[in-house]
Amino acid sequence: MNEIFNNIKSIKLYAWEPPFMKRLRHVRNDMELKTLKKIGAMNALSNMTWSTAPFLVSCSTFAIFVLTRDEPLTTEVVWPALALFNLLAFPLAVLPNVITYCLHLFGHLLSFRALVEASVSVGRLNEFLQADEIQPDAVQREPPVQYIDEETVHMRSGTFKWSSSRSAPAVLSNIDFSACKGELSCIVGRVGSGKSSFLSAFLGDMYKASGKVITRGKVAYVAQQPWIMNASVKENILFGHRFDPEFYDKTIEACALSEDFKALPDGDSTEVGEKGISLSGGQKARLALARAVYARADVYFLDDPLSAVDQHVGRHLIDNVLGPTGLLKSKTRVLATNQITVLTQADSIAMIREGKIVETGSYEQVMSTKKDLYNLIVEFGKRAEDNNGDTEGEESEVTLVNHPMNDESAVASDEDNDILQGNEPITASLLRRKSTATARRASVVSFRKGKIPSKTVDEEHARLTEQKKEHLEQGKVKWDVYKEYAEACTYIGIGLHFLFVIGAQAAQIGIYFP
Repeated sequence: MNEIFNNIKSIKLYAWEPPFMKRLRHVRNDMELKTLKKIGAMNALSNMTWSTAPFLVSCSTFAIFVLTRDEPLTTEVVWPALALFNLLAFPLAVLPNVITYCLHLFGHLLSFRALVEASVSVGRLNEFLQADEIQPDAVQREPPVQYIDEETVHMRSGTFKWSSSRSAPAVLSNIDFSACKGELSCIVGRVGSGKSSFLSAFLGDMYKASGKVITRGKVAYVAQQPWIMNASVKENILFGHRFDPEFYDKTIEACALSEDFKALPDGDSTEVGEKGISLSGGQKARLALARAVYARADVYFLDDPLSAVDQHVGRHLIDNVLGPTGLLKSKTRVLATNQITVLTQADSIAMIREGKIVETGSYEQVMSTKKDLYNLIVEFGKRAEDNNGDTEGEESEVTLVNHPMNDESAVASDEDNDILQGNEPITASLLRRKSTATARRASVVSFRKGKIPSKTVDEEHARLTEQKKEHLEQGKVKWDVYKEYAEACTYIGIGLHFLFVIGAQAAQIGIYFP
């Protein structure tokens, strides 16, 4: 499937649609249709041969009888022979199908294709059913912290594999990493260096050979390949949480989804196809990011969500979601990316090479030391400049906002709301104070009796993209169906068909009753 998408992308980028369309028309009109005509002619000839076989058999038999025998051809010989030929008509008619089925069966026995396919399917099922369970102690999960600069993500001497087998190679080796509440930590590296595996290790998806991993609080994960449900856009964002109109509007605005909702036929009530097939790659990435933001977790692991969006959209996401002024400014954000614009606002940057962290530091430290990480950033900057023009981002001062997680039932006070909106200057005392000025933790929708939320007006109306339930019609075929077939075949064609059928039946009767 990826090869098909890449081919389509190449055709679009190089504007090869007209020559490819011309080539497709040539294959379709000049080659495929001619082949279909030949197949139709051969089928017609074969059907005619087998339909006239009883007539030809009777004629040839009587001719040979007259030529080889001296006695006359009387009715005593003709009628028993015709009755015998009539009994043989059906076996002769089905003889081609019998030969075809025998050839197919013989071909399957020779190629063993069905046997090979069955063995492959059984092997895949066997491998899935006998796969190892997820390691229960791979990640130690603890309660969330309450203060800015407290450690929320911790890994010491971590070595991870994708399999528990001793012969399996280590994907990550001797990883030491930590991140604090309110920090944006960026993980950079070349393709295949282990950035996605690094995030998977914190999620518990990898086998821990040695080391210690701790995550404190609720975790949200945005994958590089977004996972989209076959439901409405709104249901994909809420993901089972209680609907909060105010924070929902902030989320879609921060994730740059407002204009997309205007373009969709039913807004956020638009039904999304299976695996998000009705959305573009950038829309799916921002939808998955909005789902994570709305969950209001404590720790966010983000696998390069900026790679699927345009440059100006990426800047909007950095300013309103990931950056020091975004909705997640008080959360722990671990971002795997190679985007230069977000590195300038990161609290710490770590470089992974061949499954090992080889260099860490802030953006200023990295640019001043001019080591491997500096060279990698310069290389990514030149590549982005070649593709998109001048993309050098202005360095912005990273400030910490006292904005930690609160209990579900807590409501932010007016003073804390001023801090959250940036109306009050941040002091050293505020930096270490236990804050309640954060978005309330997303609560799961209750389905207990009497607690089911009522449907909104938009949900009560029929949606343009709502999927229709399949139903089975019973009874006889309606005459309108036959009328549509007749109109499609033209009435002249239908008349000729019945004329030839009647003529064939009359000729067949005339053979036996001359």
